[in-house]
Order: sequence, then structure tokens, then C-alpha cells
Amino acid sequence: MEIVTENATSLAWIGDAVMSLAVREHLLSLGFRKAHVLQKKNAVICSAKGQAIMLNKMMEEDFFTEDEKTILARGRNATIHSKAKNATHKTYLEATALESMLGYLYLYGHQERLKVCLDKIIEIGDSLWCASSVQLI
Repeated sequence: MEIVTENATSLAWIGDAVMSLAVREHLLSLGFRKAHVLQKKNAVICSAKGQAIMLNKMMEEDFFTEDEKTILARGRNATIHSKAKNATHKTYLEATALESMLGYLYLYGHQERLKVCLDKIIEIGDSLWCASSVQLI
């Protein structure tokens, strides 16, 4: 693992953008075109609650490498001065952990692993979209 000099919240900021873009591209590829539908379905995954669900499901499957687990721990230990509107502090830190790990993969050029992680997130997300109350308009 590279020596990571960026703090966890900076990595999370990058990871959040990468995840949101991947999820939106996936939704567009499925044929969703209306902005409000894209936003609602994107929020199922890219909200703090959604990201915490993704992280926990991936942890249950022992999906992450040891290096990624180190970055996840940094994200969980981040100093957060604000929180999501509709999430607990714990949920917000779990979301920050996942975002940090994705930001790390992106920033340090681990594109193949980043794609594997995003594909897994989207796979889990597809099952959540089917179970969510978001209407397919």
C-alpha cells in the first residue's frame, strides 16, 4: 500500500464523486432519463444510509483487501464536523469509510480494483432499487 498522505475526508470527497458518477452512468445505461428519477434512485446508494448499507453488505462478504480495510478504518475514524441530514453519526462515519476507500483507489490509480468495487456496489444497489419505494417512471 502506498503511503497515504491525504486525510480521510479528502479521500471521501473524491470517493463520493466517483461513486455518484458510476451510479448515474449505470442508471442512464438502464434507460432512466428523467432527472427526478435519476436523483431518487441515485440517493438509494449515494446517501449516507445507502453507503452504510453497501459497506456493511460488502464487509459481510469479506470483500475488501487488508489495505482497503486500513483505509476503511481511517474513514471510520475521520473527524466529522457536520453530519448528513437524515443519518446518525455512526451511519455517516460508515459512509465516509466507503467513500474514503473509493477515493483512495481512484487517487492512487487502482482503476481495476475501483471498477470491481463500483460494480459490486451497483450490483447490491440494483437489489436495493428493486426493494425500494422508488417508482420506475
